[in-house]
Amino acid sequence: MSPRGLASRAADHRRGAAATGAALWRRFQQTLGGRFLEAFVEMRVIDRALALASKLFIAILPMSILITALLSGEAFGDELVTRFGLTGNGARAARELFATPAQVQAGIGLLGLVILVSSILSFARALERVYLDCWQLSPLPAGAVRSRLLWLASFVVTVAVLSTANDAASEAGANVLGWLLALVAGGVFFLWTPYVLLGRRIPVQRLLATGLVTGAAMLVLAVGSDVIMPDLVSRNTVRYGLIGFTFSLVSWLFSAAVLVVASAILGALLDRTPWSWPRRGRIVRSG
Repeated sequence: MSPRGLASRAADHRRGAAATGAALWRRFQQTLGGRFLEAFVEMRVIDRALALASKLFIAILPMSILITALLSGEAFGDELVTRFGLTGNGARAARELFATPAQVQAGIGLLGLVILVSSILSFARALERVYLDCWQLSPLPAGAVRSRLLWLASFVVTVAVLSTANDAASEAGANVLGWLLALVAGGVFFLWTPYVLLGRRIPVQRLLATGLVTGAAMLVLAVGSDVIMPDLVSRNTVRYGLIGFTFSLVSWLFSAAVLVVASAILGALLDRTPWSWPRRGRIVRSG
């Protein structure tokens, strides 16, 4: 065959491969995985997770420290040591970085509480926007602040219950029980969270997929934390000092935020699949 004929055949093969690839991609886009990937990119999950992680660090983390100090009387650093199974430099950094319960309680002031509550409501607003976009809803014209305050109250109760339960599980040396708590608490809390933040416009039945997927994601986070965090914290603490512990904690918060946003996307997509359970209840598109 002449060189020109070989070149023509090679070009035909390339066009055929490109057409096959395009057809496979179009077919993939019609699957649940394809729609999830498309939504993952369109919703800028990494950017949203970074924003949520920063709000978690400046709002939810201080609130957890405060609740732990008031409820259990234990240092938050000790709680982290127990939760992540830290030893050596990592455990020492956790205990040095966080104040004792007495210092936390002595430092509580009205202005600080106002700032803290405002920061948490800002986080709730950012999380609300995630669910609004996932379910293609418009913002609430009224009652949004009331919904966020209700969510804040439920968050405080959830942290208090989980803190007590995790302490009991740690004392019993039952890691599996801690993982089960993460699954159940994550599922229930993230079934309630979109329901209340979206102003009860989506029936609970239609949020079951979101709760189940997010609960499973929290289980993955809990198991992964037990495996990865001890070594990560120790390595970063040795390399960077106390700030290395902060790097590790921010990485963990970012991972949690990615899982929450991705679970919100997948939960909404599952509700739209033709093979999902019967959709009982109508979504209210306006507030």
